[in-house]
Amino acid sequence: MLSIVGIGPGSLDLLTERARARISSADVIIGNVRYIELIKDVIPASTEVVIGRMGTEVERAKKAVELGQYKDVVLVSGGDAGIYGMAGLAIEVAADSDTKLEIVPGITSASASAALLGAPISNDFAVVSLSDLLVPWSEIERKLEGLAKMDIAVVVYNPKSKNRTVQLEKTHGIFMRFRERKTMVGIVRNAEREGCEIEITRLEDLPAFYHRIDMSTTVIIGCSATKNLGGRMVTRRGYERKYDYETGNGNADDIAADGYVDAGNRVWEKSRAIVRDIISKYPGSLSETEKRVAGRVVFANAEPSFLDLLVFNHQPVETGIQCIKEGKTIVTDIEMVKAGINKKYREKVKCFVNAPESMEIAKREGLTRTAAGIRLAKEKGLIQGSIVVIGNAPSACQEICAIALEEGDGGVKPALIVATPVGFVNAAEMKAKILSMGNIPCIVIRGPRGGTPSAVAIINEIIDIAHQ
Repeated sequence: MLSIVGIGPGSLDLLTERARARISSADVIIGNVRYIELIKDVIPASTEVVIGRMGTEVERAKKAVELGQYKDVVLVSGGDAGIYGMAGLAIEVAADSDTKLEIVPGITSASASAALLGAPISNDFAVVSLSDLLVPWSEIERKLEGLAKMDIAVVVYNPKSKNRTVQLEKTHGIFMRFRERKTMVGIVRNAEREGCEIEITRLEDLPAFYHRIDMSTTVIIGCSATKNLGGRMVTRRGYERKYDYETGNGNADDIAADGYVDAGNRVWEKSRAIVRDIISKYPGSLSETEKRVAGRVVFANAEPSFLDLLVFNHQPVETGIQCIKEGKTIVTDIEMVKAGINKKYREKVKCFVNAPESMEIAKREGLTRTAAGIRLAKEKGLIQGSIVVIGNAPSACQEICAIALEEGDGGVKPALIVATPVGFVNAAEMKAKILSMGNIPCIVIRGPRGGTPSAVAIINEIIDIAHQ
């Protein structure tokens, strides 16, 4: 019996029960060294393991079919065996054989990556591989042009390898011709494995990530229905056009003249009214503009207790409003914060966490990439008099403190610091350090709580007030 088993993305808790059962009872397990390594902890010691290398797929399939005539054999395939996996090849090879054969499905990279990003393929989507080892590039290019013209999400497998680098660039060029520059793009490297990296960006900014993309990366290019909702990439199916999210009803009374439901607006307004009531009862001393910013943070987190954690030092909201009116630069620690900032001001927002120069600084100075990104911003002259928004990395807080306290050049000081990194390691300490830095205006969420949504909420409310 030959079982072609999809082992999923690599995390053992995502290995299906059927896959685990076949592996546990196999006489022989055959697979690529990389995939065997991922499941080694569930392979019985008595099982014979035959390891192959990349490029020997046909030989592996033939051996599996041959051994499967008189032994229980598992042919391992990453993800789902039927999606760019070993299932098709094994069936071809076994066409004239008496070997009994079954396909055990697994979680494919498209599913695993989509779950990590949010729900970017919850409507119609397509999957395409950029590998031209078996398919001519001219054929792949024709498929890409057709997909780019269609308003559906596209999952890109095998985007780039050491020897194959231009295909991703060409793909980007094709989609830039047919899709909006601001189209959401999700990038997941090592999905559900050690070293997992997740990024949400825009189509026009995809080239900034080329250096981090490899064969272990899945890229999901959204469509016009794909949005960034609370830091998650979501492709809407159309429920918002038909149903009232508050009541669940979808009758004609809920549908506007243009066929769209205004339920979203009603939920928004009701939520804002609840927040206004919470703010009005807060006993703390806040100015009117500080109340607006605080309310936005409460709204973003659905958590009134953030009111007791917010600290406004040295009239920061007024300072921020003036900076926005003057068109000052905003420097962020991570791309996620940048992506969440109001599009009215997006052109003035800079983030260098993924810049090649930041990588070099991080390696040379022993810094995190976020800290190196802040240092690079300083070297580019973008810190002095600007707004620095840190929503994720305590190390970025530490770096901005070091920059502001440098004695050699009198210190390079931002006009405003927004600091809301979250975590149990150094987050509270670094935010306390920012609060202790003399007279630099700052908005800080004390303690270990905070995060990107809070940072984005703060700066977006300041932008909204400035544009009134």
